[in-house]
Amino acid sequence: MIGGKIDVLPIVASLIMTLLSCPAGAATQDASRATSDEQQSELCRSALQSAEQKYGTPPGLLGAIAKAESGRWLAGGATLQPWPWALNVDGQGIYLATKDQAVAWARKVVAQGSRATDVGCMQVDLQFHPTAFRTLDEAFDPAANADYAARFLRSLHSATGGNWFIAAGLYHSRSPDLASWYREQITAVGTGLRPARANRTANRLRLVLAGGGVAVINVNRQPSRRPQHLTACQVATILGPYLRSSARSGACAVSGAHEARDGPG
Repeated sequence: MIGGKIDVLPIVASLIMTLLSCPAGAATQDASRATSDEQQSELCRSALQSAEQKYGTPPGLLGAIAKAESGRWLAGGATLQPWPWALNVDGQGIYLATKDQAVAWARKVVAQGSRATDVGCMQVDLQFHPTAFRTLDEAFDPAANADYAARFLRSLHSATGGNWFIAAGLYHSRSPDLASWYREQITAVGTGLRPARANRTANRLRLVLAGGGVAVINVNRQPSRRPQHLTACQVATILGPYLRSSARSGACAVSGAHEARDGPG
């Protein structure tokens, strides 16, 4: 206080310095986080490049699939980028900040009975590919994840007579509709566009059945990555609402007879 009056200059100066320092601090923090996110995403990109060179997949194809599978929007980024600590649990996408968090989350949901758990840069399904990795830690290792996915894609390429276009769709599903839809997603993210999945209601695809009714399919699932052999009775049970009771009973009777004849011993 000078001459009975408050000297406001120091107060104003202090307020100005405070206002100036806050945005700068926030900007620095945001920049640091963006850099960290970019570095973690780079783990996927580096692993994918190595796998691409090792297995001779088309340039950029693994990267486009990774963006469609685990892609997220990073701060300041204009396109989706693959994320190594991503999961999809029964159709629900989850992004974790660290590998330890991702491993812990995957261990928890698998123990709780998750039917489909996709992990890592390339979202390899643990249930459909039970021998892909020795441990969950390995499953989330970007190099191991990308390597297995590249080998799997390469096997699909061989199975389709050397057709990468078809193989890319089969990476997601053997269902023609889902495979076609998936190729559209790969094309979109590969060219820097926002994938159509973002506009699809609740990630569900509605298919009208020839015999009447509508099937609703979760397009985030890969229902046929690993063939499942169902008995006639199991198929009849699944299609129960569309079959006569006598047909269901007959199928189960035949299936039971086969199981009894072909059982152990």
